[in-house]
Amino acid sequence: MIKLIANPIAGRGRGREALPAAEEALRHQGLHFATEVTSRPLEAMEIARRAAEEGCELVVAMGGDGTSHEVANGLLSSSNSEVTLGMIPIGTGNDFADMFDTPTDLTALCQRFREGKTRLIDVGQVNDRYFVNVLGIGFDALVSIESLKIQHVLRGFPLYLAAVFITLKEYQIPHITVEFDGERLSMPMTMINVANGKREGGGFLITPDAKNDDGVFDLLIAEGLGRLGILRLLPEVIKGTHVDKEPVTMARAKRVVIDSPDPLPVHADGEILYTDAHHLEIKIIPSRLRVIT
Repeated sequence: MIKLIANPIAGRGRGREALPAAEEALRHQGLHFATEVTSRPLEAMEIARRAAEEGCELVVAMGGDGTSHEVANGLLSSSNSEVTLGMIPIGTGNDFADMFDTPTDLTALCQRFREGKTRLIDVGQVNDRYFVNVLGIGFDALVSIESLKIQHVLRGFPLYLAAVFITLKEYQIPHITVEFDGERLSMPMTMINVANGKREGGGFLITPDAKNDDGVFDLLIAEGLGRLGILRLLPEVIKGTHVDKEPVTMARAKRVVIDSPDPLPVHADGEILYTDAHHLEIKIIPSRLRVIT
């Protein structure tokens, strides 16, 4: 049995509009499924956990990165380690789905569900929350907060680019200490990304060499930059050519600890976890989640 969890407001309402076509595509493939539509934040997590506990073999997240994040957390917090995650990406960014070359055509997607080819991927854990794509601390978490305020106007890459310019107006650079696999850096930092995937924000290639099944995080640590410095770096991050630029440190690690006397905004897969964190412990869990490919 398949559980389809649909977020009706994903992609500025595309979730609601596309649901009948998605259900018809599933039926056309001869797949047996039950649909639940979310109505509030974190409900997808609860539905996914319950579906896994009831023995569902495949749970499909129909929405964007936030929906996939919630569904993955529900599956990972269940006692069913055999359940598989599928995605119908109709959200704003769809960065996690991009790691699997997920088609946007519903027929092709549902054929994948019927064929049932999967692979195991790593997941990250920060305190008591899981993430599957990127954990962002500092500037890019504030960008995520600002993007929520204007998502009724824009979507995709233009949405996040506009949010960058809004964030630049008042961003205060925090002092952060980060420890990772025996290394320690302590200085003003614009942002830190602890990444399982390559991109965020609808196409910013923050960690272009990341693989989500290699057992390690890819880290981006950006030194404290003024507005002009961030604007100079921005085109490089869009293209993924920032990795050898002086304001940026790239690294790989299995465990990361972050401390700051300043309040840190934090997002996981684009979902805001904290606006005032001071201590974060982050670890990777290898080969923990099975995903349709």
